[in-house]
Amino acid sequence: MKRVLSVLVAVLFLVAFSSSAFAGANWRAGKKIYKKECMNCHKRGGEAKRLKLNKKTKAGWTKFVNKQQKGSHELLWGELTDAQKKDLLKYFMKYAKDDKSSHLGCG
Repeated sequence: MKRVLSVLVAVLFLVAFSSSAFAGANWRAGKKIYKKECMNCHKRGGEAKRLKLNKKTKAGWTKFVNKQQKGSHELLWGELTDAQKKDLLKYFMKYAKDDKSSHLGCG
């Protein structure tokens, strides 16, 4: 009985930790989208101003990603899937000005 319980606990820990590892991988997909799509214009000398991800809060990035895009972002936004937008948002939030984990050495 103890052996069965030990195996069950081990499996539960494995599932719990692997789920959080996979959930954290989405920001990496967002980073790839950012580099491939956004950096075409948002770079030094590009058509648009450089993006500084730490200039908006998490709420600001959420509002930006969820609103209907107009102008230069409209075409790109129409091509992105909802999953890609979520990945991009997760990447933006990683560097948002109110994300404490990205400010190593502070507080």
